[in-house]
Amino acid sequence: MTAIRLRCDRAPETVDSTLDAIEAHLVAAGASEPEALQMRLVAEEIVTNIARCAWPEGVDGHFHVELAAEDGADGLHVVMTTIDDGVAFDPTAKAAPDIDADLDDRAIGGLGMFLVREMTDTQRYDRTDGENRFRVERLLPRAP
Repeated sequence: MTAIRLRCDRAPETVDSTLDAIEAHLVAAGASEPEALQMRLVAEEIVTNIARCAWPEGVDGHFHVELAAEDGADGLHVVMTTIDDGVAFDPTAKAAPDIDADLDDRAIGGLGMFLVREMTDTQRYDRTDGENRFRVERLLPRAP
C-alpha cells in the first residue's frame, strides 16, 4: 500500500499543487492516466469546496488530504479522506439533483456532489472532535 498525507490551505495555487500530487501519486501506484484524471476530478470537487466554503471569509483555514492506494487481486483500491476543522457540513446529506428537469427548473448547485457519488463506490462523512472527515473509496478494476 502506498499512502500520502497532504496539507492544503485556501490558496488556489495550493489547491492546484495538492490535486497534482494526488494525480501523480495514483499514477505511481498503478492507476492509468484516465483513472487518475477521474479521481483528480473527484478530489477537485471535494478539495475546492472545502477551500471555498469550510471557513468564514478572511479565516486562513487549512486541511489535510489523505490518499491511500492498495494494489490487490481485483484492482487498485483507492481511499481518499479529507479532514478539516471548518463549519460542520455533511456532503452525503444533500439530495441528488433532478438531472432530468428542465434547466430553468433546476436548483443551482449540487452537481459536484452528484459527480462525486457517480465516480466513487462509497462516500462516508463523520464529524468528530470538531473535525469534518469525508472519505470516498473507489476500486479501479484490473483490465481483463
